[in-house]
Amino acid sequence: MALLNSIDRRAFLKALGSAGAAGALAPGQLLADAGESSSAWQNWSGNQTANPEQMAFPRNDDELRQAMSGSTGTLRAFGGSHSFSGVVPTDNTLISLEAMAGLKHQDGDLFTWGAGTRLGMASAQAWSQGHSFTNEPDINLQSLAGAIATSTHGTGRQLTSLSGQVEALTLMLPDGESLSLTEKDGDPFLAACCSLGALGIVTDLTFRHQPAYRLKEHTWTLPLREAMAFVEREKDNYRHIEFFAFPLGNQAIVKTMEITDDPQDSPPREDDNELLELICKVAMHAGWLTPSLQKLVTLFVEDSTFTAPSNVVYGNRRTVRFNEMEYTVPADDGMACLEEVCDTLRKEDINVFFPIEFRYVGEDNRLLSMYHERAGASLSIHQYFAQDYEQVFKPVEPILRKYQGRPHWGKLHNLARRELAELYPAFDRFQAVRRELDPQGRMLNPHLMRLFT
Repeated sequence: MALLNSIDRRAFLKALGSAGAAGALAPGQLLADAGESSSAWQNWSGNQTANPEQMAFPRNDDELRQAMSGSTGTLRAFGGSHSFSGVVPTDNTLISLEAMAGLKHQDGDLFTWGAGTRLGMASAQAWSQGHSFTNEPDINLQSLAGAIATSTHGTGRQLTSLSGQVEALTLMLPDGESLSLTEKDGDPFLAACCSLGALGIVTDLTFRHQPAYRLKEHTWTLPLREAMAFVEREKDNYRHIEFFAFPLGNQAIVKTMEITDDPQDSPPREDDNELLELICKVAMHAGWLTPSLQKLVTLFVEDSTFTAPSNVVYGNRRTVRFNEMEYTVPADDGMACLEEVCDTLRKEDINVFFPIEFRYVGEDNRLLSMYHERAGASLSIHQYFAQDYEQVFKPVEPILRKYQGRPHWGKLHNLARRELAELYPAFDRFQAVRRELDPQGRMLNPHLMRLFT
């Protein structure tokens, strides 16, 4: 979510000072380090932590097999630690896939990557060899195995999540047995492509990449209702289209991306993270300014384009932490759902600066994908990590559920097995695979037990 890449920073800060957000809330004070303590493991935002009995850092399949079969209790793996839900924590054995990274094999447009390979690394290496991922999210620090485990996605009405792009994978079961799976293997493969790590640990995965392509990104602002109308009208006319809705300021930032033959790279993006951190802290400490801040930000966003290789355009650097809830509703219901969410945030005067990110994603056949046999509109609700996210998520979640929204597995939600079985048509098929491959439930931590038992 590169919110401020096109902002006139000097003009914005001058306006921010004249709006009364300086003085006692000085930038130096607002950006001061909080001095948080560290733990054995924590996720990116800091809302999930774990102190396991042992942590393993296998470098290959043999070491991973020994770590899994030689341990007792619950087994969980972690990659980039970008999930906000409790999919990782365990008190028993926590396994890092960091060393199991890199390109293992290439055959034409088929690339086999180690499970711990970060998306940004894979994308850059594929580009250097004349290929690109079909689509990518805008955070590329996740491991590939972690990204498919939660059906991580970008935007594009005809483009699937990363889970839908997997051609083959190798899955190591808790007893150390390895399974090589493709779509010919039916439900075990379709389950493993989006499994929350509930079946075993993916050791490698194969994608069919496209010939390398370049993208031209166009960013501009519109009043919120105009942005909603534009995206609804034009959703089938762009390869990628999304927008960021500021409900309290009634404004939006719109972004489209198209493949281009333009060979000229744009200058590198400016780093907007320090400015975004400042705005979030002002909004947190001076909530009465949040509607004005939302409107002010969009006033200083310039109409701009950015052209570069696909992997460069997709990826955005994010250091401003937040917590997130995301649900995917049927694509045709997306705008109606968003309107209700925005109305609720306004009526209840909820202090949240971060905008709502609205994206379309294509359907696939992965058993636990949010897009299983249904194209979707994904609504991502964010709250600055230092603020109480429940005050935002609690009133919004019932609206997302009203529209038959399916929760993103890596984001915060309050659903359990009974509700999930009603939302995911292939839920029972996934459960059958899970019970067969992990009959003792060794891959289930407390969060996953709530989802599946």
